[in-house]
Amino acid sequence: MNNLPNINEFTVTQLNNSIKNLIEGSFKTVKVKGEVSEVKKHSSGHVYFVLKDENETISSICWRSKVPNLSIKIEEGLFVSVTGKVTTYSPQSKYQLIVEKLNFEGEGALLKVLEDRKKKLLKEGLFDDKFKKKLPRFPKRIGVITSESGAVIRDIIHRLSDRFPIEIVLFPAKVQGKECLDQLMQGLNFFQEQFKKDSLIVPDIVVVARGGGSFEDLMPFNDERLVRKIFGFEIPIVSAVGHETDVTLCDFVADLRAPTPSAAAELIVPDRKEILIRLNDKQNFISKLIFQLIKNNHMKIKLLVSKLPDLLDRVNRYSQDLDFFGQKIMNFLQNILSTSSFKFNEIKKRFSVDVLKSEIKLLLEKLLSLKSKIKKETFFLLERRKNELVGRKKILEVLSYKSTLTRGFGVVRSRGLIVNDDNFIDIGEKLEIEFYNSKTKVKKVQ
Repeated sequence: MNNLPNINEFTVTQLNNSIKNLIEGSFKTVKVKGEVSEVKKHSSGHVYFVLKDENETISSICWRSKVPNLSIKIEEGLFVSVTGKVTTYSPQSKYQLIVEKLNFEGEGALLKVLEDRKKKLLKEGLFDDKFKKKLPRFPKRIGVITSESGAVIRDIIHRLSDRFPIEIVLFPAKVQGKECLDQLMQGLNFFQEQFKKDSLIVPDIVVVARGGGSFEDLMPFNDERLVRKIFGFEIPIVSAVGHETDVTLCDFVADLRAPTPSAAAELIVPDRKEILIRLNDKQNFISKLIFQLIKNNHMKIKLLVSKLPDLLDRVNRYSQDLDFFGQKIMNFLQNILSTSSFKFNEIKKRFSVDVLKSEIKLLLEKLLSLKSKIKKETFFLLERRKNELVGRKKILEVLSYKSTLTRGFGVVRSRGLIVNDDNFIDIGEKLEIEFYNSKTKVKKVQ
């Protein structure tokens, strides 16, 4: 401190310098606690505020170079402990506190700040369920923002490997300390940029995780900037911060809150063992259903086949009847010839040659008449059998699907099987259509 001579008069500068030296010489580094008020952030980067208690106030300033190093953000209403130096500002003839460090003063103050911030964000609707995004049931890839060296990422990897192995994209970030908030924000920005670029590493879910810690350690996860960033995030976010009893504002704004990082891994993916069991049950059920369906259809086909007449058997029977009647006619003719021959011989013995010739002529005429009659009867009999056979043929043709094809219908086949339902045909599948006299190939387009 400069000692001025004891004179009666000072210049303003001399007096101000003397007071400045006196104050700065008396107070080196001080620690002051109080409530922050009248916060003003200057365009220069300096932050001006007033530190007050129940009765008094003191002007305070944090230089631009010191602001990034503060552990907490200077906000209205915080109850803090300030470490710094007392100095004077001559142009305004006042003394002020130059801030070096800034910390919360007591957990109660933190809780009050946190509660006020929660009420503010709740009023704005940031915690409303209607804004929460639904998590995909079977994610293919997840992003994780946490420390790369902690137990948290190992627990998540281990749990996912056991339940439902998927790809993990890790963004390493500090989860406590001064750099924690900035690195968490960088992690969210990283995944957001990948989402906008439609990158191959875009996750279906992003997990923000860390293990347990003190109330102060978890304060970055209560920061308003981080909460607003999560609210506007386009990818579903799971908050897995601390232990089950730890609650942060990130838990309220996230699309899903997990009590622990391990629990987060269980909540975001299904259990593959359970899925395999359910798939196996479904497969067994479908197999039994198909088997029963085939069995029922087989019985129906057998029943229908049993109702159809055996046309070949009928044709064979008619053919046998023709053989029988043909043989009967031949026997009849042979009997007639045999009888006629016998009578001829008898008559020959009794009559002369002329009479014999006359009788032979008469018998020959009768024979020819009888032959003609037999021929006609045979013709009529064959015609009746032929007509009956034609009738049976027509019945057979009516029962055949070929007669239906003559009326403009067609038979659609897929892989050699008849198709009777469009639902059994896949898009792009090749089909065969059979007409009465031809076949053609087609393909289903829709």
